[in-house]
Amino acid sequence: MKVKAKVIKTQELKELEIQEIKERYPKQWVTVNITEKDVYGFPAKGKVLLQASSIDLMVDKIKSLQGDLYTFYTGSIDDKVE
Repeated sequence: MKVKAKVIKTQELKELEIQEIKERYPKQWVTVNITEKDVYGFPAKGKVLLQASSIDLMVDKIKSLQGDLYTFYTGSIDDKVE
């Protein structure tokens, strides 16, 4: 069984703070459409467009997205990152 990246349905898109995204999607790769940046220009809030356990599962889908995107791993650097 091949696991795929989950595309978040439009009606589920909700603006969340980056910390809340990390809590909702633990140890996952996520791609966020940035809706707000902090005073230093770093993403502060966004809407999750994709989530998957492996970045490899997301690459093709990320290429088709447009916007001010931020893709990151929500786990700690001590976690095994795929």
